[in-house]
Amino acid sequence: MSRVFMSKFNASEPIVGDSIALMLNRVLTENEALEHIPAYLYDIVYLDGTRIGQIDLRIGKSESLMMYGGQIGYGIDKPFRGHGYAAEACQLLKPVALELGFKELWITCNPENAASVRTCEKIGAVYVERVDVPEGSELWHRGDREKLRFLWRLQ
Repeated sequence: MSRVFMSKFNASEPIVGDSIALMLNRVLTENEALEHIPAYLYDIVYLDGTRIGQIDLRIGKSESLMMYGGQIGYGIDKPFRGHGYAAEACQLLKPVALELGFKELWITCNPENAASVRTCEKIGAVYVERVDVPEGSELWHRGDREKLRFLWRLQ
């Protein structure tokens, strides 16, 4: 059974950036998380507390997660897209990942998701390859057929 360790960051305190903050929503257990890897799920909020999206940091490694699912997942709600909030959220999550011992993180996205590609480029993640999602996998059942893989070196 996987264990999730909270970082030194106080879970009740937001991680505050210039225009947004991350508020821990909950810890996803291995039974509810992608690829059964526990994750910290944060709400992305404006500084006034208005929720504009979510981001999660998957606390662990598996070949499948790093190849197809990614160690970070993010989504900005439609009305708030186009302002770079996903990139800012990734940068806010970086100290947590470093404290947890990550030196690099894999981020994946669907090839047609130009906004996610721009987010990866904006944070300095490097495109590595395009891969086919294995038939029968959790992502396959969600409708994903290909993924672009980006490597984000944190140090």
